[in-house]
Amino acid sequence: MNNLALAIINFENEMNVGGLVRTANAASLKEVVIVGKKTWSKAPARGAHSRIKLVKIRTSDEFIDYCMRNGYNIISVEIGKESNNIFEYEYPKNTILVVGNEGMGVPKKILDNSFSRIYIPQYGSMECLNAAVAGSIAIYDWIRKNNSCIKLDTIDRKFNTKGLESYKP
Repeated sequence: MNNLALAIINFENEMNVGGLVRTANAASLKEVVIVGKKTWSKAPARGAHSRIKLVKIRTSDEFIDYCMRNGYNIISVEIGKESNNIFEYEYPKNTILVVGNEGMGVPKKILDNSFSRIYIPQYGSMECLNAAVAGSIAIYDWIRKNNSCIKLDTIDRKFNTKGLESYKP
């Protein structure tokens, strides 16, 4: 298990929540904190939600208190003048990556309580990436820089078709 945690803040799209929970499980994150959203579709997580610690929190204030109690350094994934290029950023110990709402981003209160902010450079005409994609990139950037994952042998498991012999697309 990594020392990295992830926070998903007020997501509107249930698919984005499920996708990030699945990525968090694939990366063996410490936990995923879901702030604001009461329900979400578990389908995109494909069972990953039952194999990772999920914490549900209602408000930004409660989230900030949770981070303080657990000694987290909040790193918000947010485009802005105060943000650092993710490819040049060195993460602090006990990082919790925060990915905000698809349209509004990370709430100001959380940004104000962040240890730092990072952004993913954009080279095309879109102003930002999909929230689940941005969160996934940030997770794997942290892993690459911290080299803390124990690689599992997924090659033998990936195309296990046992029980699917009669499946015809």
